[in-house]
Amino acid sequence: MDSKPDFRRENDGELTLRASPAALAPDSPLPPRASSKERQPRKAPEPTDAEMLECAMEVDVAAPPSAPAVPPAPPATSRPRRKATQRSEAPPAAPEGPVLPPSWKHHLPKEQHDWVSRALFKSDKAGKAVLVDGLQMWWYPPPPPPVHHQPPSSPDAFFTRPFCLWMPYRMWAIKLLCKQANCHRVGQHLTSCGLYKTVRRVLDIDGWYFMATEYLECHRCRKKVAGWSQDILEQLDPAHRARFPAILTYRLSCDMKVVRLMRERSLGNSTTMLYHKLREQHSEAWMSRTLQYLAVCKKFQVPGVEVQHVVPPPPMVPIPSPHWLLTIHARDVRTRIGEMKARVTSIFGSILKIHSTKKVVKKLAGAAAGTAAWVTNVGNEHGQILMSVLTAHEGAGLLPMAAGLMGRYADAGVPPPKLLYVDRDCCSGTGRSRAAAMFHKWEELVVRLDVWHLMRRFAVGVTTDSHQLYGLFMAKLSACIFEWDAADVARLREAVEAEMEEKQGIVGLTEEQLNSKLTPKLLGRHCRRHTRGAQETEELIDQLLAAFRGVADTMGIPLLDAERMGAIWETQRQHLSCVQDPPGLQLYTKTGQVTRGGVILPVYRCARGCTSLESFHLHLNHFIPGTSANAENFQAYLLEGLVRWNEDHAATAADQAGQVLRCYSGHLQHSLNELSQQLLGYKLVEDCTKPGEYTGELIGVEYLYSQQCRELREDIGRDPDAPDGDPDDEPECEEEPLPSRYLGDEGDLTFAPLTATDPRHGLPVARAEPEAPPSRALSVDAPTAPAPPPSVGATSVVDDADVFRGPDGALGYDRVVRLARHLVELRDEPCFSERHVADIVALWNSLPEVDRQRVSYLARHRERLPEGQFKASHSKAAVCSGTESLKRSLLGQGTRPAQWPNASRLVEAICLELCAIHPRGQKIAGVKVNRWAVILHDYGRIRRMVLNSPALMKATALQLFEINQRTLSVWHNNLQKKQELAVLAMEIPVPNPGLTAAIPLSEPRQRVPEPEHPKPFKYPSPLDLSGKAVRRGPRPVPASASAVPFTDIRPPPLQHPAPESMAHSASLPAAAMTPPPQPLHLIPPPPTHPTSLQPGQEGKVWSRTTEWRRRKAAEESAKQRGVAVPTRLTHMHYKCSKCGQPKTKEFGHTRVHNTFFCATAEGKTVDEWRAEQSKGTKD
Repeated sequence: MDSKPDFRRENDGELTLRASPAALAPDSPLPPRASSKERQPRKAPEPTDAEMLECAMEVDVAAPPSAPAVPPAPPATSRPRRKATQRSEAPPAAPEGPVLPPSWKHHLPKEQHDWVSRALFKSDKAGKAVLVDGLQMWWYPPPPPPVHHQPPSSPDAFFTRPFCLWMPYRMWAIKLLCKQANCHRVGQHLTSCGLYKTVRRVLDIDGWYFMATEYLECHRCRKKVAGWSQDILEQLDPAHRARFPAILTYRLSCDMKVVRLMRERSLGNSTTMLYHKLREQHSEAWMSRTLQYLAVCKKFQVPGVEVQHVVPPPPMVPIPSPHWLLTIHARDVRTRIGEMKARVTSIFGSILKIHSTKKVVKKLAGAAAGTAAWVTNVGNEHGQILMSVLTAHEGAGLLPMAAGLMGRYADAGVPPPKLLYVDRDCCSGTGRSRAAAMFHKWEELVVRLDVWHLMRRFAVGVTTDSHQLYGLFMAKLSACIFEWDAADVARLREAVEAEMEEKQGIVGLTEEQLNSKLTPKLLGRHCRRHTRGAQETEELIDQLLAAFRGVADTMGIPLLDAERMGAIWETQRQHLSCVQDPPGLQLYTKTGQVTRGGVILPVYRCARGCTSLESFHLHLNHFIPGTSANAENFQAYLLEGLVRWNEDHAATAADQAGQVLRCYSGHLQHSLNELSQQLLGYKLVEDCTKPGEYTGELIGVEYLYSQQCRELREDIGRDPDAPDGDPDDEPECEEEPLPSRYLGDEGDLTFAPLTATDPRHGLPVARAEPEAPPSRALSVDAPTAPAPPPSVGATSVVDDADVFRGPDGALGYDRVVRLARHLVELRDEPCFSERHVADIVALWNSLPEVDRQRVSYLARHRERLPEGQFKASHSKAAVCSGTESLKRSLLGQGTRPAQWPNASRLVEAICLELCAIHPRGQKIAGVKVNRWAVILHDYGRIRRMVLNSPALMKATALQLFEINQRTLSVWHNNLQKKQELAVLAMEIPVPNPGLTAAIPLSEPRQRVPEPEHPKPFKYPSPLDLSGKAVRRGPRPVPASASAVPFTDIRPPPLQHPAPESMAHSASLPAAAMTPPPQPLHLIPPPPTHPTSLQPGQEGKVWSRTTEWRRRKAAEESAKQRGVAVPTRLTHMHYKCSKCGQPKTKEFGHTRVHNTFFCATAEGKTVDEWRAEQSKGTKD
């Protein structure tokens, strides 16, 4: 009977061809057989005729290997039976699904399985997943196809993420040693024993990527370690160590790009802010991928037909909490804790300052909460911090800190400092002061009291610091103590006068008017000063207190409390000698120069007082992120803040603040400079601070714990795969807002203006630019201007003897007032007539040349924008910086920014006239409005009439700009305060000492580069051992070795690795390609060795299981014969980082979930600890 093809329907609904053996030709090839796993039961109903016909047209007898096939029935003859038996030896079954290790399938998301298996793995003969040849560190998934010809079956191709394969042993053949004591002592190597079962998910800027590593094993102690553990990373050379991309924790990991964003504590840089930005970045990336996927699916939807099923996209992985980000930041800092300590203890200075603060200790939480009272800081003349310690009390509690500083100077061979500024204990009635006794080894040390703290003691005797005369009193008190260098002040006056003449056209200012333009900031930056002497200062302060005694403001409130101020003066009189500058010691350093008005002005930095520490205290509180931190994290944050602060100030002192590179990693800088010096002949990075060896001084919380007989544990964490006890999710930590104003190096609070008025009540006055167009005369066709009325007689020639100067010192102010009054008188007119225009033109032509020029508006943008991560401008091509912030001051849609009235003398005069006319609010159209609205109403009418008069605009250059209630009211209030202060200070007989010194000051100090430390810090820089590892594999055994094997007594020689993966690797150095030297010293092994090579076993490599069984059998045989067998190392327990004992129960260690308890460190029993935990859970 003829054989016909057998069509059957499989479980998946597809039709397959089943052909009997008789239907095939004798010499035709048989279809490939399917494995038993691929066979499916045939229980479906018979197909229809149409299905059979369609299948017969498409199917081919030689089906592909993936098509299941039914084995032929056994034939009747014996010969075909033998052939069938031969064909029954089918190849191993192909694995189902992606080729991945089983543990990786559990850790990797489903959308990563396909591309990772195709990129990294292949199947061996047994069907197991093995890594491909030519491994690399980073693997990137293929993008989705640009054009889809069919709807995607799943969204996996749109949500794939990069993969990092960290294998230092297999990729680079780095020689790694076991860190166990017995193994490390003999140089036992680690070898690869497969892939680590855990695949980590790493947080990146705009998503997550995955990371896997290899498993390494020590053949001596049988300990296994992952390739990303701290023990392995510490053995890598700096170049390979810098390639490790993340910081690992027990549950999650974080990429270094994210970690670097948390390092600097500055305005706007908080973990909460970073959390929100990461959340936004991840959300936009996920939504973009989802949009692409759904857009492709939509193309294959047919209108009018039911929507086909679309697989939903995978959900977005949530971002870890800000608390977890802070934990990562602390881990990053603790990895550099040794280097940072060395950097802090390598700072020196010839002028020291010591000061304490309380605010930051409130953030200390945990077991140390409430135990610290002060944070004491020691700085130098450059603003750097030599030491910062937390103390329970001052005084005797600072003696260990002082001893450490003195030892630091002595060990480094640096000359001791010459001057010390303090805020207390500056002198003593008998013997040396407490501050001098604390640094008793520095016999030539001069102790001085900070001037600002002395002035603050006088401020206690004032009734209130909001008194109208308070600013004047403090300015005069500063003038009683200091006097300026005459040459510096004269140079600054010349520069300001030239600048005002060039930019504003103001000439002929008197010395008093020029002094009013010298602000405290200008004086502190370009002028030097020194103290007057104790005797002169005492006389001047006596006169000052006598002058202000009984003086009151307009409400009758006296400025000074006579009784309290008398007691203060009697006490502080003896400290006047403590604030005097030491003779022969220059306190100023020239840091640069600027040009202003064509005059070159030097820029000085003063080392007097504790101003730099006051500025540091404002920043210190923000070194600790959030509102609280435990002792370990507090210490880490403090050290990192100190290192970055010192590095910035060292760069400023060395005039390198504008350098391109900005890095605070000393290890990275040292490694790069070391290689560049060897290969290029010069250093690529200039390190401003050259650290020496760590002196052992206690810093920060360590110092506090030493006062309490405790020890601060700084556990870096050796194994990221060990439970660390960090919670998965914590509530968002509340960030403390930063102040909007910092006290800079030039913000010395003892600076006072050269004038007697309070500088806070004045506003700058701007004048016209010199390149403004000239004044316009009446055109030919304009109507002839009639003679002005007698009340507007501004066109008459003014007698040269009658000189009228305005508040700014410029001439011709009377003509400005006449024009302003005339405009105010015309405010009720509907418009300007020709006569009005002629009168205004005549008054305009009589104005001085300065007032007829174009108005120069006050600059309200910043000339130099603040630097920082979140402060950079969005556009680098802007002509003028800060214009975006200026635009935000607009009044509304289609309007311009409002100006200050004193930007123009004419507008200011108009506003003064209107203020005199409208002393209070009025009703306009039945609505009551305030005074400023009424003034603005009249000013607006005058402005509109001027702008709506073409003849007036053509004949003159009247510029009546826009003002608002805010600028008008602030200008008027400041003007009133200034005038009231001038009236109150008029009758006070204050002393008026000379502002400048008769004797010029000596030349300032020049910057001296920091010398090399005699004991430089030794960075851990392991050698580059890539290509030096000895790989396990078949090795040829010489024929003579079968009789007497030999053993090398030296450490294993460096052999060239020969795995398949290294054949395609381009990262091996050239030195690794040379053949290794042969061992020289060979001795026969002990005769008690229980194993020996059998004939035919040369070059045979057994599996580890077979090798272990053979070794055990040989050891048993040797024991039966009485041969001594060398003992093997037993299991080594992990040691506790707190007490150093093994983590076992017999040593008082207990583990509950992810928490380890050490009875020795905690000082309590396990039962007591469990009871406390249970009580805390119930509460």
